[in-house]
Amino acid sequence: MQKFPYVTDYINEIFSREKTRLDHRLIRPFLTISFFFVRIVLVPLKFLFHRRPWGFERRLIDTLIAIGIKYLASREALELLIRHVQIEPTLYRYLLSGTPERRNGTGEILKGIDGDFSVDSIEDIVRHGLTICHDDLSYEIFDRFDKDAFLENIEFYRRTVPDDIGQYGRGVLEVNRGHSLQVFGATNVVIIVVFTITLFADFHTAIRALNSFDSDSLLLWCLKHICADDREAMIDLDFYLQSMSNRGHYNSDAFRSDPNEYLYYHIGFDEFAYELLRKRQLKAA
Repeated sequence: MQKFPYVTDYINEIFSREKTRLDHRLIRPFLTISFFFVRIVLVPLKFLFHRRPWGFERRLIDTLIAIGIKYLASREALELLIRHVQIEPTLYRYLLSGTPERRNGTGEILKGIDGDFSVDSIEDIVRHGLTICHDDLSYEIFDRFDKDAFLENIEFYRRTVPDDIGQYGRGVLEVNRGHSLQVFGATNVVIIVVFTITLFADFHTAIRALNSFDSDSLLLWCLKHICADDREAMIDLDFYLQSMSNRGHYNSDAFRSDPNEYLYYHIGFDEFAYELLRKRQLKAA
């Protein structure tokens, strides 16, 4: 199997095993093609008749995703998803840690960069609105990030590392272990999440969710400054530069976004960034 040198070992293993799964070969093409046609029809209708929330959408989305997590997602896929839910706000919190926008933890479950991203139960997902709250992080980091303060404190970032995500609970993995039929691997889980948002969210929320990857460009810019003295890291980071995909200008829309690439670009990139920054501490020791 292919193993990409600029991807973490963990993600390489996920990618390799994904391609051997039956659901990846048989169900993924059907979901991808269905999503393409549903999006063409549904997005214009949402624009006309469902521009703003009616009040039930977020809870419905999280309820459906929670059911899928409990009964259908593979353990490996769920672990990757929960890791991402915890890694992304941890990285953003780190980017703010040397600026005036640094704050203490709020204790709010699954809300905001300074919240508590423990996912200990299926009820947490529904009660605290995991899905859309996670997408909102990409907008919060831009609202709070200060370029000048970051550059003024660049040595602080080179001496410190992001928090350990091991501090967050993952009790939902045990729920999955006891109930799931292990039907869907990581690729299909990600596609189904995107599909669910597209189907049930209002137009404004759906577009925000599909276009919530601009923050990857901010993270990449910060990493290049932090690791400017690390030639090996800079070479790896070059492979995460914008491509001709849905993130060609770190800007997506309802018609060009590709849910298959959310796993291979966005989630994979956050995993790489987290491991790169955490390992800098070991190199310095």
